[in-house]
This record gives sequence, structure tokens and C-alpha cells, in this order.
Amino acid sequence: MARHSQLVNDFRNLLPLVDVVSFDVFDTLFVRLVDDPLALFALMGQHLAEPHFMGQRIEAQALGFQDMHRDGRGEITLEDIYNNLSHPRHGSQALSDLEQRLEHAVIRPNPEVVALLTEARSAGKTIVLTSDMYLPRSFFKELAEQHELEPDHYLISSDCNCTKRDEGALFELLKQRLALDGSRILHIGDNPLGDVQRAQEKGLRSLQYHPPQGIHAPIAVEQVSGQLCAGLIHYEAYQGNTDAWFRLGWQYGGPLLHGFLDWIHEQAVLDRVDRILFISRDGFLLQQVHQRYPHSEVPGLYLRGSRVAFTLAALDERNFMENAPFLLSGADNITLQDLFDRIGVELPDATLLEDLGLQPDTRIHDGTRQHISQFLVAMRHRILQAARHTRRGLHQHLLDLGLNDGMRVAFVDVGWSGTTQHAFERAINGLLSIEVEGYYLGLSEPASAIRRKTGLNIKAMTDSAMLDKAKQTELYENRAVAELLFSAPHPTTIGYRTDRGELRFVEDVERGVDYDLSAIVETVNQGITHYIQAAEQAIRPLQVAVDRFLPMNNLLQLVAHPTAEQVALIGELYNWDAWASTENYRIYFAGRPPLKSRLYSKPDLWPAGWRVAQKASNAASKGVRMQSLQEAHNR
Repeated sequence: MARHSQLVNDFRNLLPLVDVVSFDVFDTLFVRLVDDPLALFALMGQHLAEPHFMGQRIEAQALGFQDMHRDGRGEITLEDIYNNLSHPRHGSQALSDLEQRLEHAVIRPNPEVVALLTEARSAGKTIVLTSDMYLPRSFFKELAEQHELEPDHYLISSDCNCTKRDEGALFELLKQRLALDGSRILHIGDNPLGDVQRAQEKGLRSLQYHPPQGIHAPIAVEQVSGQLCAGLIHYEAYQGNTDAWFRLGWQYGGPLLHGFLDWIHEQAVLDRVDRILFISRDGFLLQQVHQRYPHSEVPGLYLRGSRVAFTLAALDERNFMENAPFLLSGADNITLQDLFDRIGVELPDATLLEDLGLQPDTRIHDGTRQHISQFLVAMRHRILQAARHTRRGLHQHLLDLGLNDGMRVAFVDVGWSGTTQHAFERAINGLLSIEVEGYYLGLSEPASAIRRKTGLNIKAMTDSAMLDKAKQTELYENRAVAELLFSAPHPTTIGYRTDRGELRFVEDVERGVDYDLSAIVETVNQGITHYIQAAEQAIRPLQVAVDRFLPMNNLLQLVAHPTAEQVALIGELYNWDAWASTENYRIYFAGRPPLKSRLYSKPDLWPAGWRVAQKASNAASKGVRMQSLQEAHNR
């Protein structure tokens, strides 16, 4: 924010010295949600069902400039342009109106500069909008009224027949109209020539506005939907929000969830499903957005559950031994108490445990694993009792959601191998006869391979997006970061209980967490929902499809090619996953644990982030060594 702070300081130093503050409009007081103005012409072509319209519009503008020079005028107008464009179905005025309507739809106020205008207004200064643009004065007046800016004057090059950029004549006209010396006028704009140099040449005071930088190197996109998505992602940078988790939600989670949900809706229609089941916790925001912005007539339901809950619901005497390894999976160094807590089963009392040579805090490792495995088998009656409660509760949950025999449902999960879907289908066997279609963001391998191995009906957005094998592998290897963007403000559901017809969810919480994890989830989710609200407001009047290509590549940048700043933010999170969490150690995403707990830390979850963290650590260590050598040399 040093960039903006410097502008504000300079502005406040100059404000007492002037009577008038003039603002450039495009890329200063307002910004477009499409970086390339040509995207607007492509958008017009979509509305007109004319694929070649963009080229025609560009040519018409070139001809309009020729007319301007021939007539000896100082600026081109929108009328000049459309007088040179003949359309078989629409007249010049209709095309001009369409362009202005779409311009309004893609323009957003820049909060950083609007704040300066508000401050200048409060200080009693005269406000002027000054723009080099072929659009008419009426366009700018409507724009200002729409956003309640109320400038006192408009100096628009197309209306005044002169510009800032060429010789600064528009600034000369500004001085004349206001009958002021240039030193009493401050102009703010982004263009170093037209807004700064030309203003100073005419004796005005000027400040250059520097827009915020993007989150990373821009991803090339050709589709209008991608341009709009990129613009929306970047627009957050103008908001002045300093919360990094909110920005993560807006810039990465919002576009990704929006595109994923659009793909889900498309698949649901193609597969003729009766209900979309958004599985907790990954599906929490997906279901909320589905309800708020219904792009599909297929009802969406939030199914509380997990692989643990569904596995328990399917557990019985016949398959207990088959599933026992799952109960011990991911249990390295967790305690016996953790092991039972994470499946919602109460441990026997301490006396019985002592008789068996165990304690609640007995840690699971190579030396104790076989003993604890045998203990699990010995406790199968207690575990199966919980499993029966879970099965009854799941059945009630499904009925409460309105599911019936014969339905076809979409089972929505983030990823990655279909194991949760497989557990669900086993759990409902004998409870409901429904057909299940699995919809995933990404998978550990191509959907076709998983279908062959498991028999599951399954598909992934990554396959539809035609991500190559290398990118799909990158996503899978660093999947934990993707899962950060799909969370809920409630713990993991690991079972169900019924009491007098009332359903209660059994939950598992993350252990060994001494930071406010729920606050992080809430803030990320706020960023996501704010992005989607902004995107919906943009795409509806523009009639543009929700983009899927750019959000997926955006995600790949984050998970597989993160910046040092992103690793510093995410890498320090630990014990995010309740299943493998314990008070005994911290599982970091990609952080260097505190010295006191380093011996109790497992390998990191985020290989790409770990590489960046290690590189930064090595560079810092090298710097310290070099400094020590230099100090020794100086001595």
C-alpha cells in the first residue's frame, strides 16, 4: 500500500494550494473489468451475433480518425466511428447505444481515487472530470450520476474538440472556463504524458496515479469471459482490503468456485439428475451460491457427511476386518484417544486400558501399531454399535433431504480418488436405491481410469478443461491448498445420532490448533462470496458465460508455482485436517515449525510451497553466513 499512501500524502499536501481538482476518468477514477478495450468490441459482436464485428469496429475507428484529420478537428467522436460502420440490421444510433450500455456494464469506480474526490469535495474544492475519449459528454454525466459523484464540470475531448494528449489544449480550455491560473488546479491521472507532462506544461499541478499490480503474471486469455474474469480478479486490488485471507478468497477461491459450479450445473442438465448433493465440508459454499444464484433448475442439497461417516454407516460384522486398515490410516504419531475421537467412539475406561498395556495418550507408531490394531479388533463390538447408530442417522438424514428411491443424484466433492463416493454408495446400499453421478474438481488420475477400477460413475472438471497430465499431476500433488478454498464454518461430520426422531451430527475437531482456524475459514469464504456477487452482477447484464479456463490456471499458479508471499501466508497453517491432527505435533503446509516443536513435525503437505520455503530459508542462511564472514574479515 506504499504506492497509494504516497499518492494520498502528496494529494493532501497539494490540496490546500488549489481551488479545483480535475480527475482523469478511465484507468483513474474508473476502471474497466476488461483490460483490453477490444474485448468490449468482441462482446458487442456476441450480442449482435456477428463474429466479425470486432474487426469492423476497429476499421471504423481508423476511418473515423481519417475523417477527423480531413476536417481539421482535434478529436474523434463516437458518431464519426459509427458513420463508418454499416450494419445490415442495426443503425448507427442503435450500435452507439449498445456500445455505451456495455461500457457502463464493464466499468467500476476505483475506490482509491473516489476517496480522493470525496475528500476534495469535503474540502470545498471544485470537481472536474477531464477525459480524452470519443464517448459523448452524456455518457460521463450518466456514469457520474450512477455512482453519485456529482462533479461540477465535464471536459470531454469529443465534446470540446481538443485533447490532453496532443498539446494539452484541453487543460488550456479548463483554465479558460474556470478563469483560474493553472497553479490553482490539480489534475490526477494515470498517463505520464497526457495527465502529467501536458498538465505541467500548461501550468497545472499534477499527480500521477499508479494502479495496483496484479496478483501474478497475467494469464493470456482470448475469450471475453476470461477477460472479464481476469478483470474481476484484479479489481480486488483496488479495494484497499489488507486482509490476505480475504484476498485469497476473492482472487483464487471466488473464480474457481464460480467456474466449478457452472460446470456442475452443465453436467447436471446433461445427466438429467434430480438432485445435486453438495457434500460437506467442501460443498458448503457451493450449495449456498447455488441457492443464491440459481443457474440451474436442479435442486441443490447440502449433505453432511464424510468418508469416515459413510464408512462407519456401511460397517458391519462381515466387513469389519476389511475396513480396519482405514480406521488406522493417517494415524502416525496420533494418540489412542485421537484415534477413537476421530471416529466418534468412546474409549473404554482407563483401568481396562491399563490391563491391556495401553493408555489414552499411547502414541501410534511402528512399535505400537500392531498392538493397537489388535485392540481395535477387540473393540469391534463398541465400534459396530456406533456404526449402527450412524447408519440409522444417515438414513434419516437422506430422508430429511427428500431423497427417494429411483432418483439420480449428483455427488459433488472437490476430489481426489472417489473414495468418499465409494463409501457413500456402500453406505446407502439397502437404504435407498438411487443412481449416483460423481462430479469433482480434480482427480488423482483420469476419470476413465477410476471408472474402470471402481465402477463409479465419475467425472472431473479438470478433464473437461483439457488440462494436460503434467498439470493434473501438479494439482493432485499440491491438492491440500486447493482444499483451503472449499471449507465450512463447522467441523467435519463423522457420524450421526438420532434421539426421539431428532437428528444430531457427530463432529470431529482439529486437534493441536492454537490459532483461530474458523476465523480464517470465514474470511476466505467472505472473499469468495464477495467475488461471486461481483461476478454475477457483471455477467448478467453482459450475458457472458462464467469462465472456467482462467480460474483453473489461476489455481495451478497458486498451488504449484506459488510466490514467496503466498507461501509465507499459507505455509504457516498447521493441523488443518482433523483426521490426522493431534496435540503431539503440527503438520504444516509448508512452514518451518518453531524450534521447540520441530522434532514433532511431520513432512509438509504442500510440496511446491515447501520448495519455495526451503529456497528462501537457504538464501537467508547464506546471507547470515556471508554477513558473519564479512564481520570476521573486518575484525
